[in-house]
Amino acid sequence: MRIDAHMHINFRNISSRNIIDYLDKHKYDCCWLMTREDIHPENGNLESLSIENVYETYLRYPERIVPMYAPDPRCDDAPEKLLAWCSRGVKGCAELKTTVNGRLGKLKKLLDAAHHVKMPVVLHMENRPEVLEGTRSDSTLDIMLLKLMQTSRFKGLPKKIINLISEVYEPLAQWKKRRTVFPGYKLDFASLRIVLKEYPMIKFIAHGPLFWRHISTDGEKNTCIRQEGTIKKEGPACSFLRHYPNLYADISAPSGFYALNRDHAFSRRFLSEFSHKLLFGTDNYPMGHEDLLKSLRLGPKAMRRLMGTNAQQILMQ
Repeated sequence: MRIDAHMHINFRNISSRNIIDYLDKHKYDCCWLMTREDIHPENGNLESLSIENVYETYLRYPERIVPMYAPDPRCDDAPEKLLAWCSRGVKGCAELKTTVNGRLGKLKKLLDAAHHVKMPVVLHMENRPEVLEGTRSDSTLDIMLLKLMQTSRFKGLPKKIINLISEVYEPLAQWKKRRTVFPGYKLDFASLRIVLKEYPMIKFIAHGPLFWRHISTDGEKNTCIRQEGTIKKEGPACSFLRHYPNLYADISAPSGFYALNRDHAFSRRFLSEFSHKLLFGTDNYPMGHEDLLKSLRLGPKAMRRLMGTNAQQILMQ
């Protein structure tokens, strides 16, 4: 069984017919077709990645499409929506890409629902710049501080000055919280640890730039998606995969490709050790993910796991 475990419809100009042509061309048996739902989207592109489009494609090609849906956990009825679509054949909660982290109560309610129906959950992990917006009651000092924080100059300020601003004015965290309209996709590793421990029976599949750049300890510095350079020491992504039985990852998108392409010797060891926990996927990016895996000469057993067996077994829980 050969599976692309991360695809979208109407993303990067991919239609339902394009998906089937792609699967046929590369001899993939099926794909996981995912939504992205955000009730406060950063941009309008997310609106097209709807469950309705995914489900329509599934009904047209039921043998080739594994439908998945992740409602925005900030919706009060998110658990009910997930359960309703599960009753119609949806197989996973994916792709969960919102501005929440593991400490939000509403996210836990959604995960409770996923646990109830034994669904895997695909998590998008990515740090994005905070988007701040002024309020009507802002003073001149507020406006000046807001402008300062929206420039790169603020990052270069010494900590002593930042602390002084916080002490003299008000706690900076509270000030920012009232003005933050987009905090970024904040499922960080601390939040990930929380959900992995609280939901040991859910199989979580990590994905995205934040996860993949942290296969190395230079993850905080090497923030570009196009990672480069030799990996001298493994990062937290490796230890998380090693110590949490319910954590998996997919290698999709530019973030997965560049992370594995930067140091082939490290990637060969990484993929060999975690061949039972990694899933092949593209996220609609034709970058040669499978060719990269082949070039690493992992062996037939590891390749079978990566290219489909792992994804198949996750859905059989």
